[in-house]
Amino acid sequence: MNRFLIPLVSLSLLLPAAGFAAPDRNGAIAAMRALPIQYRSGILRLSADHGKPAPPYWAIIARNPTRRGLPTSITVTGGQVTSERATLNPRALISGDSPITLGRVRIDSTEAWQIARRFASDRGRRLDSVSYVLQQRGSSAAAVWSIWCYDSRGHYIGFLSLLASTGAILSTD
Repeated sequence: MNRFLIPLVSLSLLLPAAGFAAPDRNGAIAAMRALPIQYRSGILRLSADHGKPAPPYWAIIARNPTRRGLPTSITVTGGQVTSERATLNPRALISGDSPITLGRVRIDSTEAWQIARRFASDRGRRLDSVSYVLQQRGSSAAAVWSIWCYDSRGHYIGFLSLLASTGAILSTD
């Protein structure tokens, strides 16, 4: 009986938690994990265009406490930081966004894309790409995915926002 238990336990360590897919290595969660440790508790915004479901790169604005908390623009491509510089985005300097509570982000960009695909299908359209934004508007608020959907010709299909903790749709247009 024990000889079956060890392989079963080993297999369970490789599988994602019940109800959640394993993070995509080119997804949003992997991009946030690729950041240097000093930025991980200060991620204000994560965004990308041309997600199919993975985008070519992720643009992240994060605060680094060792740099007086000033926002920094970071680009992550293929799971690696490819650019890190002081942000030139004035909105990042004055925004009311709170750092994203990473432990509560359960819906990765791949799962968000699947939800967007069903949304487009319900409208009789075929999803080709999305633009993503992940933000948290207040320290006790939940992180929210904002997703703009496009077909293969680049025509706008619609918008949806979802809770990054559960994938529940908050609003659509």
